[in-house]
Amino acid sequence: MKLKYTPMIEQYLKIKKDYADCLVFFRLGDFYEMFFDDAIVASKELEIALTARDGGADERIPMCGVPHHAVMPYIEKLINKGYKVAIAEQVSEPGKGLVDRKVVKLITPGMVIDDGILDTKNNNFIGSIAQERLFFSLSYADVSTGEFYLIEDLRRDELVKEISKLELKELVLTKDLEYIEKEFDFPILVSKHQNFLENHDLINNLLPLGKKSAGILLSYLSKIEANLIAGFDQIKINKKQEFLHLDNNSIKALELVGSRNKQDHSLFKVLDKNQTAMGSRKLKTLIQAPLTDKTEIMKRHDFVEVFYNNRIARTALIDALKGVYDLKRIASRIASLNTTPKDLAQLRHSLSKVPLIVDALKMFADSNVNQYYKKLNLHEDLFMLLAEAIVDNPPLVIKEGGIFKQNYHEELDKLKQAAKSGKNWIKEFEEKERERTGIKNLKVGYNRVFGYYIEITKGNIHLVKEEFGYTRRQTLVNSERFINEELKMQEEIILTAKDRSLELEYQLFLELRKTVSKSGKSLQILADQIAYIDVIQALAEVALKNNYIKPELKDDRELFIANARHPMVEHFNPDPFIENDVSIIDGGILLITGPNMSGKSTYMRMVAIIIIMAQMGSFVPASTAKLPIFDAIFTRIGAQDDLTRGQSTFMVEMLETNEALRYATAKSLLVFDEIGRGTATYDGMALAQGIIEYVHEKIRSAMLFSTHYHEITQLETALRRLKNIHVSAVLDQGKLVFLYKVKEGPTDKSYGINVAALAKLPKPLINRSQIILDHFEVDKKKDLELTIFNYAHLEEDNPITVTFNEAAINKIKELDLDSLTPIEALLILKEIQEDLK
Repeated sequence: MKLKYTPMIEQYLKIKKDYADCLVFFRLGDFYEMFFDDAIVASKELEIALTARDGGADERIPMCGVPHHAVMPYIEKLINKGYKVAIAEQVSEPGKGLVDRKVVKLITPGMVIDDGILDTKNNNFIGSIAQERLFFSLSYADVSTGEFYLIEDLRRDELVKEISKLELKELVLTKDLEYIEKEFDFPILVSKHQNFLENHDLINNLLPLGKKSAGILLSYLSKIEANLIAGFDQIKINKKQEFLHLDNNSIKALELVGSRNKQDHSLFKVLDKNQTAMGSRKLKTLIQAPLTDKTEIMKRHDFVEVFYNNRIARTALIDALKGVYDLKRIASRIASLNTTPKDLAQLRHSLSKVPLIVDALKMFADSNVNQYYKKLNLHEDLFMLLAEAIVDNPPLVIKEGGIFKQNYHEELDKLKQAAKSGKNWIKEFEEKERERTGIKNLKVGYNRVFGYYIEITKGNIHLVKEEFGYTRRQTLVNSERFINEELKMQEEIILTAKDRSLELEYQLFLELRKTVSKSGKSLQILADQIAYIDVIQALAEVALKNNYIKPELKDDRELFIANARHPMVEHFNPDPFIENDVSIIDGGILLITGPNMSGKSTYMRMVAIIIIMAQMGSFVPASTAKLPIFDAIFTRIGAQDDLTRGQSTFMVEMLETNEALRYATAKSLLVFDEIGRGTATYDGMALAQGIIEYVHEKIRSAMLFSTHYHEITQLETALRRLKNIHVSAVLDQGKLVFLYKVKEGPTDKSYGINVAALAKLPKPLINRSQIILDHFEVDKKKDLELTIFNYAHLEEDNPITVTFNEAAINKIKELDLDSLTPIEALLILKEIQEDLK
């Protein structure tokens, strides 16, 4: 039997049926309410009270709500957790009967345009895919910036890695591609959509596979909000061969755009001296997609060099850029007719800075820079229009007035003056009535239902006389509300003027918005140009501050870096960084040995990061850098067990190694950190040697390979392009001291027991381990009796008194050493050291 609900709940259920996959925010007066399962989910996710109300059926309906004036933080929280939100507003004036409501806005994780929800320094991508036989196309867009990209001819494994790397917030799948979901081991909202936009200027010239994925995405976006796709100017095809290949594992292992700890110690953090949000996003894109075209890379280096060499001009440029808002996102909202009055005020302010940017660029007196600034469109007419139209601090909403300056529109000025005069009349009327009636706390008020009224408290009701001409309009708990003929007549004049003023102002804003939208595409181009200028000045600023140098790009495959430094360790660690040289011949392999914590991983990461910096167009931390162009960097550094997929650390290690060996070329760089440590010693040693030989003979790519298997250092005599190096350490009065200096040849000791002593393992254990090691080194075939009773004679004459710091011990116990980066390990070690002082 169908339950009978109240008309309002029936209205809610009808809306919910059309938006079944969304949390429906249902406007009730000053609150957005959620009901039934939506209320249960929202109360849990938002940590707000779950209540219930009568809905006409036998059981009370679950309900929760949030204030309408503070709704955005709640929506942001839900969007970040992967939910869709449908906002159902009251679209008719309150009065007799049920208020009309309809969904006026749909917000999904991949379709956010509100600055209050968006991360200023990150893109917010939504994507879709299409398949033809064994290959896929991936289309992805940021509706907040108007960017739309396409990657074609991806293998299935490449597709999944690209989706992970882009950190798509939402993926649109057709029914035939739902199977791809099982490949995702990362959080992503999947939306189902079957339609395909077949004819649109953006896609008509694309190849069939790319056209299909782009058409699916455009169809989905236009279904949600028709104007959204007007914000896209073009679809940029990203060709894989134009960029240095970096998979998500490498981006994370090298800490390029984020760190695994709460403190951001990434390369992006070091380089981000941008003055604009769009500049920061552009920088992040460049870091993750370094170039492979030597000419284009050198153009960026030359641009950075010009900015580097003229501090006065760069300072003027920085000052001008500081006043530019997020023009990229504003331009996108303008093109899609989602502009607010505040957007137009920010656009006006940003445009006022463009002439200052041009003046600063002229100060560089460089021909290439001159060509660049000449392309900047000042939008002078648009600036003048906005300067004449919009008040200094306009509201966010467009239906409550207060948008336009005086003298912008004659009729609007007259209506505003009439409404203003009416307000003055109300004040004078209130004073006059107080005098006439002798009721000193008499007030004149207004609400939308009853209009203007005279309010008198219950304590003064006895003072109301018939001769006053008051007619009772409303009775409240503590007061009575009245009207008289004089107030009623003036009410019509005031409200008519006010209503006409608001309606006219709204229509004028729509006209202005439409006029400004004609400049939407050119504003997006301007935003891109300013973002690029901002990135270049940021790279120049960092280079000067951190003593970076312009790298030299070579046509051969030999690499040489003198006095190289790790940019993040140098920046975030207060201790001086020990510089090291790096030399790799064509197809060369550096086999790196040394104790744990000596800096092997830091050295390898440093080389990879310097290459990435050079190919993205940045200067690099070194005194000399002569570098070939690489087509890919593959890393195998640390791992955590993938328990959700039943994969151990060793299995993950082998899978990632196989990925590198399958796709690396002679122009790639491989960075392998202690391959084989997750299995038996001889298995690991055999695998390590086999990998080295395979890379040397078959792939011939450059490789950095660290190991604790000292036996394989003998490969130097057999493999012509392999070179042994080690990170040095010394024993000083029995204590291990790390020198962090890389020297030629293999290390003669691993110092594992000394590292264990640094970790404060029990003294008897350390002594016993040293004896066992001595036996192994004298005669590896001799069997040792490994029994606990052998510890007895190792005890010191006096019992060892050990004082434990429980907090420090617990902190060490909780560490996942496989996943820690050297930077994280050093910082954690420093924290523990401070705790123990």
